[in-house]
Amino acid sequence: MHKQLFAAITAFALATCLANAAEPAQQKTAATKKPVVKKLFQCKIGPYEKQTRFAIETANGKPAYIAYWSSNGPYRCSFESSPNDGKTRWLDSSVGIVVSMLEGTLLIEDEKSHFRVTARDVNRMPYCGTFGVISGVLTVPKDKKDCIWEEKTSEEAGRLDSSAEDSK
Repeated sequence: MHKQLFAAITAFALATCLANAAEPAQQKTAATKKPVVKKLFQCKIGPYEKQTRFAIETANGKPAYIAYWSSNGPYRCSFESSPNDGKTRWLDSSVGIVVSMLEGTLLIEDEKSHFRVTARDVNRMPYCGTFGVISGVLTVPKDKKDCIWEEKTSEEAGRLDSSAEDSK
């Protein structure tokens, strides 16, 4: 009985020593991780009564969050999205990031002086409770200037789903 108790105490003491010895190594790896550098780029178009605002937040230079807001008289519309939010799907592609919304898609292209966000058939109903779709190209400057919006038809906005990559 004494031998079993001695063995149990020795095993417990040894496990505690090994755990304490491993902690500094874990602390070193946590300390050597690079911090996430976040930047917010936002812009707006038009007066408040008929305005569109858009924001892109990047994490280490890669888009990680988007937010859209618009007003048209008494009507307001907004949505936001980030990877793994459970409502949208973000997919890296050779041309940018394809965001599959509840209905419709966005393509976010990172260019030197701006982001180009191409919307194709983003249905307003799930986000705003109004009919219609958002299709067009929004240019979001990186130097805090106003956005540039070019309305497009679905065909002009192009095919933005993930199968577009497969057909290349």
